[in-house]
Amino acid sequence: MGKKPEILAPAGSLQALKAAVAAGCDAVYIGGSRFGARAYAENPKEDEMIEAIAYCHLHGVKLYMTVNTLLKNRELEDSLFSFLLPYYEAGLDAVIVQDVGVLRFVGRHFRGLPIHASTQMTLTMGEGAEILKKYHVTRIVPARELTIGELSRMRRETDLEMEVFVHGALCYCYSGQCLFSSMCGGRSGNRGRCAQPCRMPYKTEGRKDLAGDYLLSPKELCNLSLLPELTDIGIDSFKIEGRMKRPEYTAFVTSVYRKYTDLYGLLGKEGYQKYLCSHGKEWQEDLRKLAELYNRSGFTQGYLEGAAGSMEGHRADARGDMLASQRPKHGGVLVGRVVSVNKEKVIYRTEKRLSAQDVVEFRNKKQIPSYEYTVGQDAAAGKEIGTRYLKGSRIIPGDFVYRTKDAALLEEIRKRFLEVSGQVPVQGKFTAEPGKPLDFQVTAAIGEGQEVFGAECLGAVCEEAKKQPADCESARKILNQTGNSPFYFDKLEIVLNGGVFLPVGELKKLRRQVLGKLQENIISHKYRETVLPPEQESICRQADVQQGGDGHAFSASVLLPGQLAEVLRYPEVSTVYLHTEVMGAGELKNAFRCILETGKSPWLVFPVVFRSAAWERFKNEWGKKDGIFSLGWDGYLVKNMESVRFLDKIAGISRDKIRLDHNMYVMNEEACRFWQEQGIHKFTLPLEATEQEMEEFSFLPQSEILIYGKIPLMVSAQCIQYNTEKCAFGRKQLQNRCIMLADAKKRQFEAVNYCRYCYNIIYKKEPLYIREAVLGNQRLGRVDMRYSFTTESQMETERVLKGTFEEKNWCGHFRLGIQ
Repeated sequence: MGKKPEILAPAGSLQALKAAVAAGCDAVYIGGSRFGARAYAENPKEDEMIEAIAYCHLHGVKLYMTVNTLLKNRELEDSLFSFLLPYYEAGLDAVIVQDVGVLRFVGRHFRGLPIHASTQMTLTMGEGAEILKKYHVTRIVPARELTIGELSRMRRETDLEMEVFVHGALCYCYSGQCLFSSMCGGRSGNRGRCAQPCRMPYKTEGRKDLAGDYLLSPKELCNLSLLPELTDIGIDSFKIEGRMKRPEYTAFVTSVYRKYTDLYGLLGKEGYQKYLCSHGKEWQEDLRKLAELYNRSGFTQGYLEGAAGSMEGHRADARGDMLASQRPKHGGVLVGRVVSVNKEKVIYRTEKRLSAQDVVEFRNKKQIPSYEYTVGQDAAAGKEIGTRYLKGSRIIPGDFVYRTKDAALLEEIRKRFLEVSGQVPVQGKFTAEPGKPLDFQVTAAIGEGQEVFGAECLGAVCEEAKKQPADCESARKILNQTGNSPFYFDKLEIVLNGGVFLPVGELKKLRRQVLGKLQENIISHKYRETVLPPEQESICRQADVQQGGDGHAFSASVLLPGQLAEVLRYPEVSTVYLHTEVMGAGELKNAFRCILETGKSPWLVFPVVFRSAAWERFKNEWGKKDGIFSLGWDGYLVKNMESVRFLDKIAGISRDKIRLDHNMYVMNEEACRFWQEQGIHKFTLPLEATEQEMEEFSFLPQSEILIYGKIPLMVSAQCIQYNTEKCAFGRKQLQNRCIMLADAKKRQFEAVNYCRYCYNIIYKKEPLYIREAVLGNQRLGRVDMRYSFTTESQMETERVLKGTFEEKNWCGHFRLGIQ
């Protein structure tokens, strides 16, 4: 059994933070007023954040702040340092980061501040994480799509701490790889403003849908039953999602995971299993309460026990059973069935007890709600209840009754965690002796490690009582009145030597002084000295590195043989990127030879997600004398850190032959410098940058811009082919198929299942096209241009290259910015 993991709780507000602390968390994560991935939470302002840091440290809890968005160059240069400085000085325990530019900036200017690599970095192997170690990264949050086996391998590959999500909402897409909200609504998830299009209904063309229309909406994650396995493989932190949820949710979920994590640590494997067997009702009741607080059509264990990404087939619960396809929001708990309906009332029989102020909802078999009301009085299970309903509500006998708000449970949680004082227990010793100063000593043991802090204050010289001397109980009563102080005495020793006179005002003053000093000692032990503002660093500018004349070079990325055939006939294209998702080894070899014969440059594209199974496949292929890697590619287009590491460690490829794709998000000079320090100097401009921002990207040398392509909105370990028909693994005719999706606004999207690496990509059907706009903007400099072909036929590819295609297209964020 590994060490006991940390319980890391979400805090979308100061109230939620205090509730999480009261519930027993080891750490909380919270966003500041800027740069966090939950821009719509009740994020604290500067003074409130400093107060929150102090509150956590008083209770022995760590506070991690989210700086997990992509920063534009101006934001990073002008704002990030001044934003972080007061929190750094106040003892902030860590920052959670997505942008490698932010990571590098924090590592350089805030030495000693731990950095946690966010799940939005899409880290799938310890090999990729190794790149981050020299930048003061102490912890990684792997992609939520990994299995326990993959997490175990990652644990062996790196000595960095590992943090895993165990409860809360799941994204349909690999975190950090989603452009859906950005490209279809202008609200970027990479900027903390996701509009959650995954929770909207979609229809597929020509195939049966799931039970409902919410094809991209996962259930809530609940991995309470897998805590032993995750502990045993050495996970360091159990993370609860939920910064947008109410404080009661935060408190109770934290308390449940605290309880069972502690029990496993205390009892061991055998003892824990015996406990669960003998406390089955308690376990089920805890699960019920978790579901009452929030669930989406129940819970899922996510991918942990599945085989997604393994290219060896899949468990059913790793696919469609993970989706809440009938209802994208809180599902509540079934509490009754409709017995009868007349013109005035609906009668239903309860299956669980109801409390006054519960909210219940009537739904049909398809989970479509018809009526909701607030219960007026308590009712036991098995009782029939009648209530009036709105005229026109479609309720029939047999309909379900769900409770979406458990008033009694919420009140119980408030009393346990939200309405408590939050005071820290201290021990004290007060000594009074005539002719000597009053002496008050206090100590407090803080946190799970019970680190001891102390303080001592001397008061006025004690006088001998002329009449009635003070007694211990009267002195204790006054000293125990800690009031609004963050402390209370759980042990207070009073020593009175001789008959003494103790003025009440002097006792109160001494109590305030010693507790104030203790509070300062506890909080200040994590204070840091201030640091100087950064000086401007010399960045390698495009003008210094870019080679060639004034013209633009053109490249084309192809997935299908027909696309390649057309690209080879187009003289303007000098570089061809070949993907491995669709073409087999034989097709890739033939394509390579054809590219050389036409005088063009062949480049190989690595998978969007490079998990351990892909690593082993590529490793085996690399060792073959006649394999695809023996051909001598001119370069490699990579989309993740694992691919960079593979090319360096296994293939021995010079990093000068690597180009980063647009999903690597080089949005600022610091990110550019980060990759230059890895030996990489070729980039692709990010899809969320505007034309004006790109004009300022002179720091990006040898860059390419996507001028045509169907933008990848999502990369997912889910599979629409699997969920709406059957798994395509081992069925070649079903692989790499394009499935059409449509939303409520009739906008169309193309979902393609790439079975070789077990992921789906959802593309916006309407392609990006900005060729003429780029050619006409001299301020962009000599940026090279790329066509990206995905589902296009050979004829469509021809029309695009000739500029004669008539399909509707758009300019992406080239002209339209993001929030």
